[in-house]
Amino acid sequence: MDGVEGSPNNETESKLPDNGMGTAALVLGILSAIQCIPILGGILAIVFGRIGMQKAAAGQATNGDQARLGMILGIVGICISVAVAILIGVLIAIGVIATETTSTM
Repeated sequence: MDGVEGSPNNETESKLPDNGMGTAALVLGILSAIQCIPILGGILAIVFGRIGMQKAAAGQATNGDQARLGMILGIVGICISVAVAILIGVLIAIGVIATETTSTM
């Protein structure tokens, strides 16, 4: 079939890009940023995003920007989770202090 237009001549032309890691990073990053899978989703988004960016740099994938965005959203999701945890801790501490002061009067 040599010479037929559209048919692959060697195995590099017949390989599809390996975009799974970048896509997984983007999905997990979005889920982490909207707090559906807060910490674990963010960590996985960062890891998969880094792997996807490496694959894109090596020419094995074509979605390096998706991988980068997934990694960024994973970081944002983790930051939001930490901020919410600190806020909850502060509110609990304020509640405990307020309860102690009213009960001692």
